[in-house]
Amino acid sequence: MSGFRDRLVFDAARGEYRDGDIRYLMLRPDALMGLFAELPAAMRDAALAAFARSITRFGGRSARSYQAAGAADADALLATIAATAPQLGWGIWDLARDAAGLALTVRNSPFAAGAGPSPGPVCAPIVGMLRAVGGMVLDGEAAAHETECAAAGAPCCRFTVRRAAPPVAAAAAPSR
Repeated sequence: MSGFRDRLVFDAARGEYRDGDIRYLMLRPDALMGLFAELPAAMRDAALAAFARSITRFGGRSARSYQAAGAADADALLATIAATAPQLGWGIWDLARDAAGLALTVRNSPFAAGAGPSPGPVCAPIVGMLRAVGGMVLDGEAAAHETECAAAGAPCCRFTVRRAAPPVAAAAAPSR
């Protein structure tokens, strides 16, 4: 499988970057993460959660394209994701898989760097991507959480991914 940057094509006439049918753009991390700083504090968590859900949806499409292009088994997919992240400017990813799920350490997260000092985690796009990839390698819906964030003072960003607990069924109303 070729690397992401080998597949990336710039079309000057259209003013766009593409990896096959997936379009990419370059954007300053501080400009992107500045959006959240501009929101009232009460809205930031909801906006970061929406950002994560969007990345789960659309980043999942990228992960499925990597899988279709040759990263068919879980280990190959994880290796491709870890190799692609720095090529996208998403920092250096160290992904590990164990019986409990996945663990990720990210050095130089652009989201943490772009956000600047923060009272809590800000790497929602990484959480979103981990939900998508976790669902693929853990064979079911995945829950991902940022447990440490460089924006909140940690030396690097750390994440855990586990299979999501099945929803609890509501108790049926007694029949009469």
